[in-house]
Amino acid sequence: MSDHTNDPAATGPQDSEMLTRGKQKRAQLMGQEFVDRAFAGDPQAFGADFQRFLTEYAWGAVWGRGGLSDRERHMVTLGILAALGRDREFEGHVRATASSGVSERDLSDVLHQVAIYAGVPAALSGFRLAGAVLAER
Repeated sequence: MSDHTNDPAATGPQDSEMLTRGKQKRAQLMGQEFVDRAFAGDPQAFGADFQRFLTEYAWGAVWGRGGLSDRERHMVTLGILAALGRDREFEGHVRATASSGVSERDLSDVLHQVAIYAGVPAALSGFRLAGAVLAER
């Protein structure tokens, strides 16, 4: 078993610029409570370094890179998650559409694309999950 005590990525007491940007972007889209839950607990616990990695690279580097708007990036993400059957993450991102400007029509259009390019079962699952989340609003 390797020792990560000297690994700043695993134990870093300070947030990097990318981590800070990632936390801000993640909170903007998913909500501050979501980010707080992700970073709650012991920073040395198993998986804590993965939250840091995920937030730095997915949210800081990719979501924070510009080019696509949050709305466009969210539609791409929703299509990929639906196509791959990543239900829990799909539901979370459907909830977050309220903060990125993705309309119900946009979501429906994305799921129609999923049906053609990834299969009807994936789209049906996406419609079922999205419908349940939207009904909560």
